[in-house]
Amino acid sequence: MTSLVIRYSSMGDIVLTAAVTKALSPVIFLTLDRYASLAAALPGVVEVRTHEQFGKKAFAGVDQIIDLHRSPRSRWATIGATVPVRRIDRYDLRRRARVAFKWSPAPSVVARYAAAAGVAPAPLPWLPAAKGEALLLFPAAAHPTKRWPIDRFAALARRWQGPVVAMGGPDDHPLLQQLDTAVESELEIIAEAGFQQTLQAIQRGKVAVGGDTGLTHLAAASGVHTIPIFGPTHSTDGFWSHPYPPIEVDLACRPCSRHGGTHCPIGDFACMNHISVDRVWASIEAIS
Repeated sequence: MTSLVIRYSSMGDIVLTAAVTKALSPVIFLTLDRYASLAAALPGVVEVRTHEQFGKKAFAGVDQIIDLHRSPRSRWATIGATVPVRRIDRYDLRRRARVAFKWSPAPSVVARYAAAAGVAPAPLPWLPAAKGEALLLFPAAAHPTKRWPIDRFAALARRWQGPVVAMGGPDDHPLLQQLDTAVESELEIIAEAGFQQTLQAIQRGKVAVGGDTGLTHLAAASGVHTIPIFGPTHSTDGFWSHPYPPIEVDLACRPCSRHGGTHCPIGDFACMNHISVDRVWASIEAIS
């Protein structure tokens, strides 16, 4: 049976689909052009089709559709489908109430993917296991409040005895260059639009440190011992589905948003500022 899995974005969400794509194999993956190379690296995926290139023709030759996005776009795309369509439960109301009223979190994304797909989630690593010696740093994030201060990433890089690789997207190059300047020693920077260099660099990782971002999920999915730093979002909000303990501060205001924001609503940015270099370094020492 050939399954078509839909997940248009974003990077972290696509990485998490790897928990179910292997069990669904063979999989045709429908996503956006910019994520095609990432989707092609997922286990069980034999073909990638993109929304921009295929449109409604993406569903030819499949036996079932697993909609792991459940957006207006994916609903529109599947109108008229002649094969069974299974969709993820998004828990939108509960996730909004979690932010507004601090209700209990929704089930994890991986659990919801597995329920929609009708399979058990695969154990880690989902991608080829990394076996390197590098410290991987992911200082960037789409939302500024999810960024740990750049000088603290630099402090980790200066303490690490070995190769250090800082990664992000093309728009993150200025921030990565700022990190490089602050480190004052050899630092490799990868800021690409696709994922070819990024996936190769992940394989060289031993330890990774980053915020609640797609690259952090990618490192964990590759078996790199990953130290996620959570600020405005919370590790129990459903996205962190990996065995590596997160670093975060227990504050009554968290989570203050579902995805992060441009500024701290309170103004003190305590969720990130109260996480010290020594605390993160202690986690690195405990595993390296």
